[in-house]
Amino acid sequence: MRTHKRSAERVRNQKGTKDIYAMRKRKKRKKVLYQSIWLLLLSMTVLILYQRRDSWIPKLETMGIRHHTNRLGTGSENDGAFQIYLYGDADYQAAEASGRLMVLSDSYLFVYDTDGTQLAARQHAYGSAMLRTAGEYALVYEYGGTSFRLDTAAKNRYEKKTEDTIIFGRVSADGQVALVTSASNCACRLLVFNVKGQKYYERDCVERIVDVSFHAQGGGCYAISTDASEGSLHSVLYSYSFSQKENLWTSDPLDMLAISVYNTEDGSVFVLGDTQCCWFSAEGALTGSFVYPDSLSRSDFSSGTAALVFSNPEKRSETLAVFSGSQAEPVYRTYDRSIQDIGIRQDTGDVIVLFRNQTEILNRGGTLLGTAPVTESCDSFLRAGGYLFLLGYDRIGRMEEPGF
Repeated sequence: MRTHKRSAERVRNQKGTKDIYAMRKRKKRKKVLYQSIWLLLLSMTVLILYQRRDSWIPKLETMGIRHHTNRLGTGSENDGAFQIYLYGDADYQAAEASGRLMVLSDSYLFVYDTDGTQLAARQHAYGSAMLRTAGEYALVYEYGGTSFRLDTAAKNRYEKKTEDTIIFGRVSADGQVALVTSASNCACRLLVFNVKGQKYYERDCVERIVDVSFHAQGGGCYAISTDASEGSLHSVLYSYSFSQKENLWTSDPLDMLAISVYNTEDGSVFVLGDTQCCWFSAEGALTGSFVYPDSLSRSDFSSGTAALVFSNPEKRSETLAVFSGSQAEPVYRTYDRSIQDIGIRQDTGDVIVLFRNQTEILNRGGTLLGTAPVTESCDSFLRAGGYLFLLGYDRIGRMEEPGF
């Protein structure tokens, strides 16, 4: 009997030990299950936050920076109802991209809606940042550095570095980026990237390229170079194809210092120089030229229309010349007051002339369509979303774009 009791107790003890082991295993499995669920939830949260980073990262980035928008309402004129202040960023740059306002400061790229709402604030560390826009794309590059990036209003598309220092950059409406960099074995180097940031064209240039404009139909670009020969400056226009190394065509030397080159929808080319401007066909034939009567002070070109302002200090006058195509004679308007800035409506070709306290609207034929008062102090303007954004020293105002 004593042996039987001992055996029964031993069995009960072994059974209790197994129950404890089983209970511990169940607790361990539950703990592992709970940890797995929490890790899964955490991973999903991180994934969602990453996917929506463009909506919350700008808010974190802008905490503590001295930059804000003050909107007191809306109005038909810039009567203090709209202001974007840029404290400490007097050297800001502004441009339009797909109806949005892109503002580049020394440390941030800000994106604004036309009502002044800040949509994004993306930090950069470029020493001498430059801004160029086309279509929905904004190119920011470091002049004299090696960094560049491509942005839209929605997000940063990519950021990359070059081997050599960047001289200047241009962007097309479909997101292609052209960079001209320094080079050790030639005058400069042309690099072209697609919208994903992949380099697909590189060209070593023996000529010094001063500006680039993409072909209207894509697949290539126009480049203008400037060089000195026998004590005088001259410029040469080139047409490049991104699928071959040979030039499509090369113009004869032009007796001027080239400033900019523009394309048109029909494939023709407009070259702006310091003493004259020229028009070329898509095949490289010179179709027209105009020698300036006075010193060039301002210019704009869009959709085949060119607007140039000439200053005459002796007469204390400024003359606006409007060209609607290479074959058309320019239309002149002379003013006895200073022109702050000019711009061209892409859809109509109308010219907007900004004075210190007034704007004028002219059609391509030079007919005055109307005027509108300007109450905000500014040096220049840009068009976006049916408004004129007035660019002052440390603030941006807004007025409705006059429509007549």
